[in-house]
Amino acid sequence: MLNLERGFRDKLDKYINLSENIIIDLSINGHAIYDFSCFGVDSENKLSDERYMIFYNQTSSPEHAITYEAYNSGARFNVNLSQLPYSINKLVFTASIDGAGTMGEITSLTANITQNSNTALSMNLSGQDFNSERAIITIEIYHKEASWRINAVASGFNGGLSELLKFYGGTEDTSTQTQDEKQNIPVARGSKVELRKNEKVRLEKFAAHGEILINLNWKHAASKSGLFTLRKIDRAKSIDLDIGCLYELTNGKRGSIQALGNKFGSLTEEPFITLDRDDRTGNAPEGENLRINLANISQIKRVLIYTFIYEGVNNWQEADGIVTIKVPGSSTIIIKLDEYDTDKIMCALVMLENINNETFSAEKLIKFFDGHISLDNAYNWGLKWVRGTKDLQVPEL
Repeated sequence: MLNLERGFRDKLDKYINLSENIIIDLSINGHAIYDFSCFGVDSENKLSDERYMIFYNQTSSPEHAITYEAYNSGARFNVNLSQLPYSINKLVFTASIDGAGTMGEITSLTANITQNSNTALSMNLSGQDFNSERAIITIEIYHKEASWRINAVASGFNGGLSELLKFYGGTEDTSTQTQDEKQNIPVARGSKVELRKNEKVRLEKFAAHGEILINLNWKHAASKSGLFTLRKIDRAKSIDLDIGCLYELTNGKRGSIQALGNKFGSLTEEPFITLDRDDRTGNAPEGENLRINLANISQIKRVLIYTFIYEGVNNWQEADGIVTIKVPGSSTIIIKLDEYDTDKIMCALVMLENINNETFSAEKLIKFFDGHISLDNAYNWGLKWVRGTKDLQVPEL
């Protein structure tokens, strides 16, 4: 492996096979939110075809010669130089800050060129290499005299992604720049936001680390004094709510997480969602929690949070259920179970949907169903269910 220094130039075929795919891997350790992009520009150094700006909102060039995949602290560009049209003379790989911060504050920046799992070229920088820049050109791969070459640029702009786009002659189209604005989804503002039925908000865009915590709590039973308590349970009047979710991943995989059937999920493997406990006793004041691993947000398409009555009378009003959704750096979302249907044992609570692999929208649902199958059918999940206990089902393996 060759370690690159700023200003290094050479023919690329000295280090890799140009007829095979290569991976350009960019990553930053820091406290801001970072965007990674590839600009495919012409011989005039201009983005004459905006389909060759590859980033979170446009993840592939038309012929798939360049594709984009986000991960925890960076992005990975898969490139096949032989498939690029002749009009693309240079590929420029950039990093920019979305929001506050400067590149002088980063801990490290790495740009690797890898082929067949072997890193051929690597450039390693730190905040000491920059000052107030908010966008950086890391490396360029360009065509000159019938050969592809590499340039370790490592220089920056004081502006962010918009200034990079302007520099290469592109135009900023706000109608397609962010899907959330196009869908007119308001951002959740304030420390706590209580949603109304069918209200939909966008969580603040967050750095790809940490967890979303989804908590269900309810009043388990009435004491003799008529006051609700979490610890003194009258079994005749007790209600046991379970929290669960349906999930759909970007690779098309779908499934369910719930205590019934012992489907507790995993944070570190698919589906990157887990249930931490099954509160049967009423002795857990913190209730039950689902957790979503934000490092894998790009692999999660949507999550439907639901609750069902595992045992006890169908008295939703007495349960007085509350769901809280806590996200690092964003508002806490409050979902109150403030509508009731005593004929149904299951309630859809909230839908989370991926926006640009950066955050989720949250929509309050509060819709009641007579079981898992009718809930599944209502939201087109398409799972196969088998009977678990009473009138409740578990997904078939």
